[in-house]
Amino acid sequence: MVRSIPATRAPEKVIGVDVGISTLYTGAIPDGEQVLIVENPHHFVRAEKKLAHTQRVASRRQGPGPGKTPSKRWKSAQRRVQRVHAEIASSRQNLIHETTTKLEKNYDVIVIEDLNVAGMLKNHSLAKHISDAAWGDFRRQLEYKTTWYGSTLIIADRFYASSKTCSHCGAVKTKLSLDERVFHCEACGFSTDRDLNAATNLARLGLPGTNSGTGRGGEVRPDHQILDSTAHPDEASTETLTLVSA
Repeated sequence: MVRSIPATRAPEKVIGVDVGISTLYTGAIPDGEQVLIVENPHHFVRAEKKLAHTQRVASRRQGPGPGKTPSKRWKSAQRRVQRVHAEIASSRQNLIHETTTKLEKNYDVIVIEDLNVAGMLKNHSLAKHISDAAWGDFRRQLEYKTTWYGSTLIIADRFYASSKTCSHCGAVKTKLSLDERVFHCEACGFSTDRDLNAATNLARLGLPGTNSGTGRGGEVRPDHQILDSTAHPDEASTETLTLVSA
């Protein structure tokens, strides 16, 4: 099917989306109202016991080797393992497709962070959960669907301190540990959900007239982006943005 490329929509409806592990996607509009929340179904973790069982059964069958022909029971067991992997991948992809399509259809400007996923995967205690969340695929789908729906995707620099910045007064925390799920600002006393605070800050980067470029009519295709591949995964305080529009 050949898709017609629509004109880029005016930036009337803006949403910021923060991705996480316990809550997969949290979306907010610039005034701080939460408009999207998608809990993480943990597709791989939920299927882990079933996968381990099928792999254990397969390991007991006669597989290929020097002078050995894999048995029919081994082949059958391997197909069962592959089916479990396929079910996990299909469930994960369906959820990402549903979420990204909803965002592209309902919002003119979508703002997300440029996460250093490769750096985060070095944290062995979180690597499995980060891989299961598939943040990279979420971004990839948003990028190509901007062309389909005429929306604009803005990617905030990975150093932008969306989680550490108070969405009420703008004060920036020096430290915010991963186990702090409620953001509390010592400067003004404001408290809110950590992910909602980050999503609100991201949404405000997409407002016309900011340095996001949404009011300038600029166009940068995903394949023309120059992304920083060497940055540290922790947040800092700069605001470099990449604009992806239809």
